[in-house]
Amino acid sequence: MVSLADRDGYDVGLHLLDRQIIGADGRLAGKVDDVELHRDDTGALVPTALLVGLPALLPRFGRRIGGGLARTHRLVRDAAADQELPLVVDFDLVEDVSSDVRLSEPVPGLLHRMAHERAADPDRCRVGALLGLPVRCAALPRRSQLLDLRLVGAPGAPGEHRVTALLVGPGRPGALFGYDRSSEPGPAAVAAVVGWLHRHARVVDLGPGVDLDTDAGEVRIAAEASLAPLRG
Repeated sequence: MVSLADRDGYDVGLHLLDRQIIGADGRLAGKVDDVELHRDDTGALVPTALLVGLPALLPRFGRRIGGGLARTHRLVRDAAADQELPLVVDFDLVEDVSSDVRLSEPVPGLLHRMAHERAADPDRCRVGALLGLPVRCAALPRRSQLLDLRLVGAPGAPGEHRVTALLVGPGRPGALFGYDRSSEPGPAAVAAVVGWLHRHARVVDLGPGVDLDTDAGEVRIAAEASLAPLRG
């Protein structure tokens, strides 16, 4: 897979979730079970951490299944109540993203347990809780969902990473398998099938007319918002 270091943007679900995390010393730090986002003073969504461990992974299975698994995990680990929260790797340590996620520092001492205050911060959310949110938009088919979030900012390069666009449409998160990106076309026949199945999916830039409402658990897209096809 081509490194993302020279690209203008990449997708959280496609390029980060479930990738192995490798320290600068070549040691495995775990895998990306979720990604934490922070809504800053301007309203922008900024990735702040890679989350590692079952407390990050289990909620991604949905409110019913994931919630039940998470409760079971807490009961099993009752003797260590702090372990109901995931381990955290600061996002500014991400140096490169390809078939794995490479960090700029060695693994020992790198991961730390998320604090309860941080977990309860209303300005923070997890990507796993956003993927699959219903999308309300008159220009899209019914039962459209949030399929992925697009980040700008190359790993290891100067400048702040932030979410700039949403991938929305019918289907389910992860079903595109990267075939929406011209840099990762895959076999032509498979790409054609995936493209046809997701012909109604669109990329919408965050801005006026686009409301990612984490409290209501939905994405609202007004008529004036620009919806672009997945491939140019």
